[in-house]
Amino acid sequence: MRISPDATRRAILLPFAAALISTSVPGAALAGERGTAQTVGLDTGSLIIDPRALNAERGLIWGGRERCDPTDVACTQGGELITAAGELPPPKRPVGYEVTDRLKMSFVVAGEPAGDVVVALWRPAAPTATDAFVRLGRGMLTTGENEEPASLERSTAVRIIRNEAVVLGALRKPGGSTLLVAGQTRPQRVPVAPPKYDDDNNLSHDAAGWLSVRRGGGSFEFVLTPRANPALDREWLIIGQVEEGMGLVERLNTLPTNNYDRAPLATVQLRSVTVL
Repeated sequence: MRISPDATRRAILLPFAAALISTSVPGAALAGERGTAQTVGLDTGSLIIDPRALNAERGLIWGGRERCDPTDVACTQGGELITAAGELPPPKRPVGYEVTDRLKMSFVVAGEPAGDVVVALWRPAAPTATDAFVRLGRGMLTTGENEEPASLERSTAVRIIRNEAVVLGALRKPGGSTLLVAGQTRPQRVPVAPPKYDDDNNLSHDAAGWLSVRRGGGSFEFVLTPRANPALDREWLIIGQVEEGMGLVERLNTLPTNNYDRAPLATVQLRSVTVL
């Protein structure tokens, strides 16, 4: 009887394929379960699980290899563990500027309380910009009549550029009003417009711990500097500084981000803002 070449090849290759599958595929896959790349173990009945549940001394199985927890301060871009730089001291208050306002911002990272950052503001440095920021922190910022006020509460991080800028202020409570808009058949929800201003000063982002807002306004975004970065001076205006919580600023600075818009992989949210 003549044996075809295809049958011969199958007879030779099938035992090797079976051996390879048995040694390289987790038991969950053999049982018909599917492990998706970029999934941080969700099914505790599977072998592809979060090792922290077993108190294991290894990282998360994430994307086909072991990676560290993206909410860990020591976890860097790409899932590799690093040694954190540690807490830097807050900057010295500029000569001639007295503290006029203080806000305590309570952060949540990946759904877990992460701590507080207390910032001090100086109205003489930028009167209009500082007033708008304080009203936003109070949850009382409006720029038109009969508007629901905008608030920093529950706002999230916009992007994190490591050692350059922690950009916050993506509002979840933008306020506004419902209006009839030309060209629309139904009333539209129009959020509070970010105020504009012409404040200016000569302060430079020459240390970690400065708080700044967009020059000229028109945005709710604000920056906490994790390191000195004078390149920010062109587009950002300093209105205050971190007094407490530089360790948390460093933790935010080292969170892993995506490669598209530098948004952190773990959700960073301002749970509450308290005017002190």
